[in-house]
Amino acid sequence: MLDEMQGLALLGLLICQYYLIRGCFQIKDEIPLAGGSISGKIDRTADLLDEVAQLISDLGDAVSGPSVAQPPTGLGDLVASVLNNAMKPVGEHGTTQSEWEVLPPDENPTPEQTQD
Repeated sequence: MLDEMQGLALLGLLICQYYLIRGCFQIKDEIPLAGGSISGKIDRTADLLDEVAQLISDLGDAVSGPSVAQPPTGLGDLVASVLNNAMKPVGEHGTTQSEWEVLPPDENPTPEQTQD
């Protein structure tokens, strides 16, 4: 009885796998059609966002006058500007000078020192 149930379950898995593979091929045929419309919508949204950003920039320039600083144009410029701002030297660090005494090596270590 158990062998018949296992055989029936295996047959069901094979049939389900056939329909799954067939469905994947149908999705593969439909993706280029749907993908084109999705990328068109994304491009249109990106264009609208660029126009809104330019409008806000123009309004800001009109209110406060032209700005001297230019925003970074790409990801590389943005990372470089952040790193340059973070690495500016601060005059207060490292102003004190102190000398350290160099001790000779300990010839007779105690058992507590050797357990590390």
